[in-house]
Amino acid sequence: MDRRTLLTQSLMGFSAYALLTEARAAVPQDRRMAPRIWLNRQDELARGLAGGSISQVQWHDGVNAFAGEVDVAALAALIRGAQLRDAGAPFGHDPQKRFVRFLDEQRQPQRFAYVTALFSFTRDSVITPHAHKHMASAHKVLDGKVRIRTFDRVADSDTTITVRPTLDTVADVGHAAAMTTAKDNVHWFTAASANAMTFDVIIDSLDAGQESYLIQPVDVLGGTHRADGSIEAPIMSFDASSARYTAAL
Repeated sequence: MDRRTLLTQSLMGFSAYALLTEARAAVPQDRRMAPRIWLNRQDELARGLAGGSISQVQWHDGVNAFAGEVDVAALAALIRGAQLRDAGAPFGHDPQKRFVRFLDEQRQPQRFAYVTALFSFTRDSVITPHAHKHMASAHKVLDGKVRIRTFDRVADSDTTITVRPTLDTVADVGHAAAMTTAKDNVHWFTAASANAMTFDVIIDSLDAGQESYLIQPVDVLGGTHRADGSIEAPIMSFDASSARYTAAL
């Protein structure tokens, strides 16, 4: 049985065997931790961010710092035993999204200060470039390869968001990219393999008195490029963003 057959026959398009092989190649043995411990560490960071005891940058850097420490195969096994809820049909070229609720050892739902989700990419999937408000998120590659492009949010106007590129990389299993208002606020994901998957941690309602979150598609390719490296990117509709930003870009 080849690797792709294993991936397609297991839940959500990936297998613990394939993930275990890739994770061992990417992360030293003495750094991997049990997924329940890793999820609890995520919860500590999320509560610190929501409560104001740590800054957005501290949360961002903390999440990224221990992204590769979890045993990815064990995390995959834990996900297969969790409650999974389909988020509905994907919009445009979006990957398929499923919410994850983990169960404790007594098979009771666990409560965290964050939401978790899986995004399943095909070769044609793309999360188009967009900015965020009132939320933070982290995106860990569980299977395949994902091209990740991120941008700092520099300034806003009524019709544009000025951004500055911060990262453009093809991420392997174990890599994570975090997003906050203060750092890497704009991101853009495309599959760099036939199939790929990310595990996402999402914290919203971070700004009291505001809506839970706001997503703003932006045209980073069609924006005005300035001498200092920043881009004044027009704010787009979701329909226009999906039509313009295909996986080929």
